[in-house]
Amino acid sequence: MRDFKKNGIVIIVLLLIMVGFFIFSNANKTYSASDVLGDHADLNAENPFVDIESIDHETENIFTSFEIPEETQQELIEAFKNAKFKKATDVSSDYDYRINITLNTGYAMFVDSDKKSLIILDTYENYTMKNDSDFFQILKNATK
Repeated sequence: MRDFKKNGIVIIVLLLIMVGFFIFSNANKTYSASDVLGDHADLNAENPFVDIESIDHETENIFTSFEIPEETQQELIEAFKNAKFKKATDVSSDYDYRINITLNTGYAMFVDSDKKSLIILDTYENYTMKNDSDFFQILKNATK
């Protein structure tokens, strides 16, 4: 009976260590743009483009579209492709842009430029950009 208790304690301790390692490794994990957009995202698709709308909850028509030059669209796509993401635990509710990135298909997201966070609308996954490769600076300049 004593050996059974000792073995049980050892197993519980090992399980706790494994769970702790799993939680710690996922907390520090970074994701790429293809991870965020999904397995089928073709980041090298021909003729990609970006649509941007600002969000103003105080007006009757909350979305305002912007005309973005093709060169700026490509800069945004490149910055997004090169960015690193982390899963967000605190979900923003103060999004200031809706962005559609069209590659091989469309990828819609709401973006909070102050918190550098976004939610992918297809999956409802929340992320923060840790290395945004000037994505938010390009976005700010494009929407002046």
